Amino acid sequence: MALLTNWIPKIVASILLVYAAYGDLRKREVPYLSGVGMLLLGAVVLIWNQHWLLTAFYVIAVMGSRGGWWGLATIIVGLLTLAVPGLMGEAYPFILAILFIIAMYRFKAIGQGDAVLAFGLLAVAYQDGLWMPLVLLISSIVLGLIPLFWKRTPKEALDRAIAILRNFGKINEDKEAVRFPWAVIAAVIGLIYLWLVSGEILL
Repeated sequence: MALLTNWIPKIVASILLVYAAYGDLRKREVPYLSGVGMLLLGAVVLIWNQHWLLTAFYVIAVMGSRGGWWGLATIIVGLLTLAVPGLMGEAYPFILAILFIIAMYRFKAIGQGDAVLAFGLLAVAYQDGLWMPLVLLISSIVLGLIPLFWKRTPKEALDRAIAILRNFGKINEDKEAVRFPWAVIAAVIGLIYLWLVSGEILL
């Protein structure tokens, strides 16, 4: 049973993450197979562990990343899920992190491949609460701050930060933008989680 609930999911997820990192390094994009594979694996984990409301939120959030009425539906379902007695305490890191990823994608701060990869990681690591949301957030902030302060005076860093905020979501037009292979960072985080932090993926 441990082979089905632990080893196979971890091996599949590891292959998908390594492939995503390879694709990001080589072509600066997350391969479709890796992104969708992690997205589906996240759904399997939520369904297997019988998190029905979160599964519904997860599916709607995938559609909601496109904006429009689906985006509004994602927020409504997320708030309704948080309102369920006894669920808020364990669900809020996952829901808020998903909403944050959607916002970053809609503002074009991350690509679609990065977004679905993050979705999958958050779902796979749901059982450990704040671990994945915090690590993804902290690593993203650190990666954003390094080029901001690198070889700049405090005033230059402040001016650069203001310029970024004024032109948020226009990375392709920003000649000073530093494009990190985010999928590589996500893959490292995912592998650490899978093999050093988590227990069984499918409980």
